[in-house]
Amino acid sequence: MNKQIVLDLKGLNLELLQANMDKEDFPHEYFTAFLRIKNTSGTRKKLAIDMDGTRYISAKNGIDYAYKILPYQFSLSTGDFLPQNSYLDIKIKYKDIQGANNGDRMEIKLKDFAILPLVLLDNQWYWHTDVIEYIGGEFVLRPPISRAEKIMQKKKLKNKIEHFESIDEKFGLTLQNFSFEIIDWNNIKMFCEVIALTDEILEEGFTMNIAIYDNNNDIVYTDSKSVYAEDFKGFDILTFDYIKLDIDIDEISKIRIYPTR
Repeated sequence: MNKQIVLDLKGLNLELLQANMDKEDFPHEYFTAFLRIKNTSGTRKKLAIDMDGTRYISAKNGIDYAYKILPYQFSLSTGDFLPQNSYLDIKIKYKDIQGANNGDRMEIKLKDFAILPLVLLDNQWYWHTDVIEYIGGEFVLRPPISRAEKIMQKKKLKNKIEHFESIDEKFGLTLQNFSFEIIDWNNIKMFCEVIALTDEILEEGFTMNIAIYDNNNDIVYTDSKSVYAEDFKGFDILTFDYIKLDIDIDEISKIRIYPTR
C-alpha cells in the first residue's frame, strides 16, 4: 500500500485531521473522525455522505456504521454544495467503537463519487490507494495506475494533441515533441518544445495556452505560460506542471495548445 496522508481525487483534497474519542459528546463519548474536505476544482461540488455506506471495521469491535454526521446537511441524500476553493470540516461519529487499533479500517462513502478507505498503521491513518470510484453508475475498484498503464496513456494523450500550424507560424513558432508524465488517474504534467522560425519572435515574446476537453467537448482545464522576449533564445521547453483534472485521464477527448500575445 502506498501511504498517503492527504488524498487528491477528482478536484477534492481529503485529509483525516483526527480520529479519537470526542469528549465534547459529554455525557456520552463517541469515537469521532474529523475529516477535512477541500474543493480544489474550479467549480462548486455537491457532496453527500452515505451514512449507510460509511463504516468502521475493527477486529476488536467488529463493524460499526456511522451514527451521526455533522454538518447534518451532508448526511442527507441530497447533500449540499461545497463552493470552489473552500473547505469543510466534517465529523463522523461511531457509537460502538471504543478506540482505534492498528489494522483498523474506515470506509467513507461519498454518494455518486467514491468509497474512500482509511487504514491505521503504526498509529497513523493513511488513505488506502485502492479507492472505489463511482464510474458509469456503479462503484468500481480503481487501483493505483500501473507502469504499463502509464505508458499506454502517454501514447493516447499524444494522439489527442491538437495544435494549429498556421497559427503557430503567424507567431514565428513551431511546436514539437509533446510529452507527458502521468502522476495518477487525475494528475499529469505536459512538456512541449518551442522553436522560433524567425528572429522576430525574439523581440516580442508570447504566451502559450492549453485547453483540455472531456468526452462531451466541455473544457475541463485551462492554463497558460508566458515567455518573455529577453528570456527566449529561439528554443525552449515549456512545462505545464501538476495539471489536476476533475475527470480521469482516459476521459480526455483532446488537448489544444496555441500561442497568443
